[in-house]
Amino acid sequence: MNTLQTTVKKLSCAVGITLAMAFGANAATEVMIAYGNQPGEPIDKAMHYWADQVKEKSNGEIQFRLFPSSQLGSETEVMEQAKFGANIIAISSYGYLMDTVPDLGIINAPYLSQSFEKKSKLLHTEWFEGLNNDLASKGLKIVVPDVVYGTRHLLSKGAVKTPADLKGVKVRVQHSRLFVATVKAMGGVPTPMSLADVYPGLSQGVIEGVENPAVVLHGGKFQEVVKNLNLTAHTKHMSPFVAGTMFWESLSDEEKRIILETSRDMVSYGATLIAESEQGAIDQLKAEA
Repeated sequence: MNTLQTTVKKLSCAVGITLAMAFGANAATEVMIAYGNQPGEPIDKAMHYWADQVKEKSNGEIQFRLFPSSQLGSETEVMEQAKFGANIIAISSYGYLMDTVPDLGIINAPYLSQSFEKKSKLLHTEWFEGLNNDLASKGLKIVVPDVVYGTRHLLSKGAVKTPADLKGVKVRVQHSRLFVATVKAMGGVPTPMSLADVYPGLSQGVIEGVENPAVVLHGGKFQEVVKNLNLTAHTKHMSPFVAGTMFWESLSDEEKRIILETSRDMVSYGATLIAESEQGAIDQLKAEA
């Protein structure tokens, strides 16, 4: 009897292990996609497109879960999660990444280029690859370097025609030395803040202006609070999507290939959406402000 019970127990254990292994083998690789943009904005639509492409090309073995509106935290908080190995690919900024690899900051410097196409070529060079390798050695890996984010303008409480008009005006910026320096050079007082905190910040007078592409400004409904749209076009902004080195290296070569190859279609699709929507957003901001 004891022998029979022992045999049954061993068999049950073996079956359980086999099922667990089978479940693990069949379980999809889940990736959290984090960004601060609102649902319905071009970046959000591009992320849905990317998620669909990844699912299709991987036969459902890679699943993207989307977290818009800074649901997983601020850029700094999400990047820290990524460094510690979380299964995250998140939008970042070259201004933020320059704190780790300083030369990355030049990419979105003001008035550097008035062409997204020329800037994209820069991000597919040996020079850029070297910077990305430096970043990867410090815990972060740029997965997609050239997502078109838009042409950045300034929405403010008062009209701005010269740097003097921005004297003493608190303008929301990303947590980035680059954007702090940019707004200072424009004459304003840079105030680092999460995008999710901008609307209440404007409502309460904590800040008096915000700079971002027109689509983002309109998506955040900031024109409900401050009424002057200033078409400064100070940056043709491209954003990187970044993963933690630890998580990225845990993926198989095939998973990396699918994510990278589908990202090219996503970048093209997103750029088309931005081009189509920017003028419309400017027109809406003018009408509603």
